[in-house]
Amino acid sequence: MAHYDLIVLGTGGIGSAALFHAASRGLKCLGLDRFPPAHDRGSSHGESRLIRLSYFEHPDYVPLLRRSYELWDALDPALLTRSGIFYAGPTDSEIIRGVLASAREHGLGVDIVDPADFPHYAVPEGHTALFEADAGWLPVETCILTHLARAADAGAEHRWGESVTAWQEVGDSVQVSTDAGDYSADALVICGGAWSGELMAGLGLPLTVTRKHLHWFQCEDDRYQSGFFIELPHGQFYGFPAGDGRLKLAEHSSGEPICDPLNASRDQDPEDDARIEDFVARHLPGVSSTRLEHGSCFYTMTPDSDFIVDRYPGSERVTFAAGLSGHGFKLAPALGELLVDLATGSDTPFDTRFISLERFAA
Repeated sequence: MAHYDLIVLGTGGIGSAALFHAASRGLKCLGLDRFPPAHDRGSSHGESRLIRLSYFEHPDYVPLLRRSYELWDALDPALLTRSGIFYAGPTDSEIIRGVLASAREHGLGVDIVDPADFPHYAVPEGHTALFEADAGWLPVETCILTHLARAADAGAEHRWGESVTAWQEVGDSVQVSTDAGDYSADALVICGGAWSGELMAGLGLPLTVTRKHLHWFQCEDDRYQSGFFIELPHGQFYGFPAGDGRLKLAEHSSGEPICDPLNASRDQDPEDDARIEDFVARHLPGVSSTRLEHGSCFYTMTPDSDFIVDRYPGSERVTFAAGLSGHGFKLAPALGELLVDLATGSDTPFDTRFISLERFAA
């Protein structure tokens, strides 16, 4: 049985980063995945992901985000495009309150702006608008492939097309079985995405997998050069800078719960289509009504929409990230680094109690 210093289960957004960080420390590493690199069967695909310091979800993410900015730039300075982000919503909305709270606590560069200066967004009267220049976007598949390539350069092995059937701690090591063979390691990192509940069935993790739709619309309007996040009474919508005559956008809220991510439908949903078409017609006056492409991905949600990143209960050598709730990719390098720190007993400078499993202990 081949033995490694560390094995990573799942090499998508977070797992690819963990594999890179482990290998770059000189550890003998193996990454396992049932799907090929940068696949479209999980959460980390679809051309692009937003990245922003002004985090409305929770201000305690900001130190991890700052570290992620450093690590993305160190991995490849061409990956992170700082195009800025436009926010809009009612003054007391989750987005506006949360962005301003993070900005105050961490001294972030967020400006209150006049919506009239951004006429390509039709913002309802009375809504507050904000702009963060340091925000931007990441090419998601390229980021994963870069992490995996750099991991391989540092000596990591990567096997795809193998499905994990079981894992267990045996003495001072962890044994992993796949449909192609068995492996062992001193430490294990689990990044199972929508399959986290299955890979850690003994924990009874409070996770719900939802299918989200991605849309690309025709857009020749060169004013759409930043990302955007707009909260309306009926939902939260986000989008990306336009390029090559197309603009990507989606609804962050809503979603269809699914039981089997392996066989979930990839088809368009008429209700989602109607919601996104209405949003384009009412709030993006420079974007055509012509849809060019449709895709889908998974959000693996926790009850409070915050991550679970922790050691496996009772273990000092098994760590995991789960329930990233649709906003984890931007933090991939920092989370990958953190998971390796926890799995190898290294110190971490971050206070991660707010994303610990312990908060669900009751």
